[in-house]
Amino acid sequence: MSNIFRVIGITGMPGSGKSELAKIGKDFGYTIVIMGDVIRQKVREEGKEPTPENCNLMMQELRKRHGPNAVALATVDEIEKISKEGKSKFIIDGIRSQAEVVTFRQKFENLFSVLAVHADSKLRLNRLQKRKRSDAPSTIEEFNRRDQIELSVGLGEAIAYANYMIENNSNFDDFKKKVYDFFNHFEQV
Repeated sequence: MSNIFRVIGITGMPGSGKSELAKIGKDFGYTIVIMGDVIRQKVREEGKEPTPENCNLMMQELRKRHGPNAVALATVDEIEKISKEGKSKFIIDGIRSQAEVVTFRQKFENLFSVLAVHADSKLRLNRLQKRKRSDAPSTIEEFNRRDQIELSVGLGEAIAYANYMIENNSNFDDFKKKVYDFFNHFEQV
């Protein structure tokens, strides 16, 4: 494995498989930094439960107060902190806008790549409900509302500007093989 400093930003709609992809990246020596954790932590700091509504409101409020790249800037700070511990390979889980992509590209230049994960909406809803996280949608209406909010902050643009794409419309073993193939190739570049 390479000891080069590199950062892979993962993007995709909620439930597409970003977190599973990131976990596999750990097998290749990558440290995971989850952008959604920044939002959930901010919600908790305000004494609120990290429900889908509270997380969406916090995401919008952070971007309103500090600009569209507010979460990205906090993520850069986290990566810089961790890199002082000798870590050199990172996966950013949860890029949601082109402004975030631009921030990471400005900071990490050609050491940064974007990997998008695509999955059909019915599969995504099912996956979100099965994982039973506090911000998982409980109804199709809530799921659609969440998708619209994600798209309104620029998630579609972030996906469109990805350097790489992996489709996740099959079973986990097929997805895992695609992810391993990606990392085996990416590590050689």
